[in-house]
Amino acid sequence: MSLQHFTNRPGVNFDCTFRCPLMCPKCQRQRFYTHLNKKVPGDDVSIQNFKKIINFFKNVHFEGQYSDSVHHPKFIEMLKMCKVNNNEVRVQHSSAAKPIKWYKEAFEANKKVEWRFSMDGLPESSHQYRINQNGKKLFEIMKMAVNILEKKPFWQFIVFKYNENEINEAIELADKIGINFYTLQSSKWDGEDDPYRPSDKWMLK
Repeated sequence: MSLQHFTNRPGVNFDCTFRCPLMCPKCQRQRFYTHLNKKVPGDDVSIQNFKKIINFFKNVHFEGQYSDSVHHPKFIEMLKMCKVNNNEVRVQHSSAAKPIKWYKEAFEANKKVEWRFSMDGLPESSHQYRINQNGKKLFEIMKMAVNILEKKPFWQFIVFKYNENEINEAIELADKIGINFYTLQSSKWDGEDDPYRPSDKWMLK
């Protein structure tokens, strides 16, 4: 890869922190660290280094593999920096652990951000995979986002055995509050007897 090609890259997807309060069984945090009684490694990216990132990349995606980006102590400040710098921003979020007033401040800090909320099931059942997630609270946060953000947010729904029969109702809920909805098919199964594995029609071909 030439230097010229690298410097023309339009975007970056990165973990800005190492923090996440959820205990999703298939997550690499659990598989490689917490289930082995190991501390999840990493640091919070500094504001100085974040400034370098947004000056280099036009598109910034907070879609970490080991973290939920909103738990960076200065996440709202980072959203404001992106607004001033005119970056295209996407946030993938699932924990719903921040206070409701925090989300209002975050949405208003940069209304052009595309938020994608990971809730795998109806509000009352999503915690079966997103362990520690308050699905009912996240649903209220999603409704707030629709009313504040300039970009229509998304509801991301990974199909599992426990929620595959909830999809139609979830679609109706999404339509009712005015949020985009899409399903994802996972491949992280521990064999055919995996209790999270959905029926064959939802398996990747």
